[in-house]
Amino acid sequence: MTIKPLHQAIRRALLPISAVAAAVVPGAVLAQASGQSDQPTTLDRIEVTGTRIRRADMETSSPVFTIDRQSIESSGAVTVGDFLQRTPAISGAATNPQVNNGGGAGAATVDLRGLGVNRSLVLVDGRRWIGTVTNANGAVDINSIPMALIERVEVLKDGASAIYGSDAIGGVVNFILRKDFEGLEASVFYGNSSRGDADTQRFDGVFGMVSDRARLMLGASYDKEDQVSAADRAYSSQPYQLYAGEHGIGGTSRILTGRYVVPRAAATGVNLADPNCGAGANVVLTRIDGRPGTAPTDFRCFDPVNDTYNFQADGNLNLTPQERTALFLSGNYQVSDNIEAFLLGSWLRTESSFFIAPLPFDGRAAVDNVPISGDSLYNPFGVDIADARLRLRDFIPTRTTRFETETYQITGGLRGNFGGSSWSWDASYGYGRTPQSSTVRGYLYSPGLTDALGPSMIDPATGNPICVRTPGNPATAIAGCLPVNFMGPPPDPTTPAGQAQLAALELINPTIHNTNENDLEVFNANVTGDLFETPAGVVSLAVGVEHRREAASSSSDFLTIIPPGETVCLITQEACTFGDINGKFDVSELYAEALIPLLEDVPFAERLSVSLGTRYSDYSNFGDTTNSKIGLEWKPFADLLVRATFADAFRAPTIGDLFAPTVPSANTYTDPCNGYTGQATADPRACAGVPTDGSFRQSNNQVTSFQVANPNLLPEQGDVLTYGFVYSPGWFEGFSLTADFWRVKLDEFIVNLPENVMLNQCFNFGRFCDTFIRDDAGDVAQMTNLIGNFGSLETSGVDLGLRYLFPETDWGSFRWNLDTTYLAEYEVQLLSGDPSSNVGAFPGIPGSVGLAGTFVDNASSGFGNMARWRALNDISWTLGDFSASLTTRYVHHVYEAPDVADVTDPGYVARRRVPSFTQTDLQIGYRFAELNNSSIQVGIRNLTDRQPPLIYSGFNASTDMRTYDAIGRFYWMRWTARF
Repeated sequence: MTIKPLHQAIRRALLPISAVAAAVVPGAVLAQASGQSDQPTTLDRIEVTGTRIRRADMETSSPVFTIDRQSIESSGAVTVGDFLQRTPAISGAATNPQVNNGGGAGAATVDLRGLGVNRSLVLVDGRRWIGTVTNANGAVDINSIPMALIERVEVLKDGASAIYGSDAIGGVVNFILRKDFEGLEASVFYGNSSRGDADTQRFDGVFGMVSDRARLMLGASYDKEDQVSAADRAYSSQPYQLYAGEHGIGGTSRILTGRYVVPRAAATGVNLADPNCGAGANVVLTRIDGRPGTAPTDFRCFDPVNDTYNFQADGNLNLTPQERTALFLSGNYQVSDNIEAFLLGSWLRTESSFFIAPLPFDGRAAVDNVPISGDSLYNPFGVDIADARLRLRDFIPTRTTRFETETYQITGGLRGNFGGSSWSWDASYGYGRTPQSSTVRGYLYSPGLTDALGPSMIDPATGNPICVRTPGNPATAIAGCLPVNFMGPPPDPTTPAGQAQLAALELINPTIHNTNENDLEVFNANVTGDLFETPAGVVSLAVGVEHRREAASSSSDFLTIIPPGETVCLITQEACTFGDINGKFDVSELYAEALIPLLEDVPFAERLSVSLGTRYSDYSNFGDTTNSKIGLEWKPFADLLVRATFADAFRAPTIGDLFAPTVPSANTYTDPCNGYTGQATADPRACAGVPTDGSFRQSNNQVTSFQVANPNLLPEQGDVLTYGFVYSPGWFEGFSLTADFWRVKLDEFIVNLPENVMLNQCFNFGRFCDTFIRDDAGDVAQMTNLIGNFGSLETSGVDLGLRYLFPETDWGSFRWNLDTTYLAEYEVQLLSGDPSSNVGAFPGIPGSVGLAGTFVDNASSGFGNMARWRALNDISWTLGDFSASLTTRYVHHVYEAPDVADVTDPGYVARRRVPSFTQTDLQIGYRFAELNNSSIQVGIRNLTDRQPPLIYSGFNASTDMRTYDAIGRFYWMRWTARF
């Protein structure tokens, strides 16, 4: 790959420094530093996230946001994700246990700058953490990090590919673990919502020993959170919608009384004068509620506005149930005066699940491909019904997936000092493994269902219903098959006939078992220290190597595998896959970083220094890449630090991007052929089969779209610019202000194009027309979506932070922290060079040319919540053994687009303002000094019981479950005993 000018300049600058290092440190091991804050310190030097060079300055050229242990405990959080996702720099579409449909594994991820969860690097003590979520997309489940072990969290809000390698585009989240813990600490947490659900409990125990030569820390934890049903919150109890500017309650066309397309000639006895019947050759019917469905007169024409099903109240969750058990170990041993051995190990088991509304049966050939035979006992129309849709709430159990996930992580190595302790080194090996199994229920075995809905009759010998291969011929009876009635009322479990039907359905309601696993192996070694003294200070260097191997594999139940040349598997299509994942790659890397002081103690430059870094990476799947970084630190006087960085950034495609099996996804779309009147399109396939009289409206807002991996992907490339200042005025003791501007540019953006984009591209430009097919009615029945290096992205904004430690008073001491992030722009061009593929320009929003200030749901191939302002305000107080804190989180308003714009009204604005969201948390604590500083804390999360704002385009619960609190007021208490 081409080496950029920045790389070349930095390599030239580092060459003489590296040569001096080789002379000063002969035989030194070149290694990648591990970010270890527990290494023996020299002259109070520490390693700060964002640099491998140990130094005495806490503030460097890179902006770092720190969350200490006290803030974590005061948050009332049960998991790591609970507190970290409040950070203002996190936006977009990071998942968490509130995400039911599309989540449910108990995982929480990090999405810095809204750039995507796989563009934010997660470290533990400076090392990569395994904990990968289930789809091999490279995102780390931060809930897999032992919470009781965390000392603080450092969030680097800067591109760091030159320092840490791939993925560090949005920044880095580094979890620093506790060190030198001695004694025994045990804590108990209990919480419950004001509505009596979300019951939560957590137990932690940590034991530590410290001697002259060794330190050892052992711990265990257990936590359990109960579910919250969508039906139990007003905002999520209905599928609210905004259609053509009208607010209402929607639903799906797969309803309890069915939706059946039959020839008009066969609909004898149906009131065809009903305006809903239309004038076509076919009519769409539904059973009249309460009727037996044994004759055509039991049916009426389907009303697309009012005949909908409330899927929200039937099984969906606002908080998925989860249970975690963890064990961990951390220790080190002083082998000699200059060498120390260290070890970190952890094991976590998570049991979790999600529930979604009962199965929607869709018999169309492009979906489930299961027609209702005209020779079925229960088909009163006597014709085959190829398009039958029905919600199977009373036929089979709710769709459920239960996960069992384990995370193993172990890292061991040696570290030490030499050269009069001015140089330090370390070498380590780490291995992580995340096996996961899932058990799926709520789907039907298609061949068995095809037989049950096929030809049937009354057996003349027994008088019982039987399935037959040949209509009217009992000799062709299908053994073990009982005809199923999908056109009448659901089976009555109190009658023998109903019990028989339910038993027959249970026989074709299989339990599906899937497994997958992610593995990570890392060897790294590094050396860092001082090279030589200059009039401006000491020139420091860090160099290192790393070799990493990543692998993922899966094993899918044979029922879910789609045979070659087919589009459906042996169960309902949404649970199908074309195979298993079995992919891996490895990478070898070499880096160098230098800190070069230029001026010191001269007018207008108390200190001026520059930092240089470069990293060479060689990947087995696509080749090599070199990425570099330059940073500037200038202190014109003692109270002010001016800083800036410019960095190359890259993200290697993940195993999921490269090798994931093709899977179907029910994605939302708006058909460009709605209202089609036969006007010319760029390609005749765009609206093939669509009526040309202007009457066409898509019958469903979701389409089965097959998501396809691409082994030929190249890495994303870009750059990150930051500049700002830290001001700590001597005349205002205790106060500090930080302000940092940031800008991220990415090219070769890896993305699955939204289905809307592909359909519109075909309609307007004749591109991607081979990605979809339409059914006989003109509806988009199926799509194929190949991931690719399609687009480009640019985003920028400003981070502001204020700190003030008030002077001591008789009323105690107060501390105030305010952190904010302003998103100035977020522009995505999904197809480079094609302005028509720009994302997020909502009509009616002044200055809107991108996604900044908007919400486009991640479930619709969107980027999530891009609020312009986010803030976290914290006021804490201590007085003797008492303490309290009041924390307020703010998310600015965003704009969403409705499902369908009213194209007949030129004055209609296709957008809606979603109100801002403010959540306030209160905590009060007391420390029992006479009991070894044991303590009790009580708190209320979401003190004012603020409900999340209604978002009509929200895929889960008509809101944004990834951003807002979905539970409401929550009471909690924690008791911590120390011995």
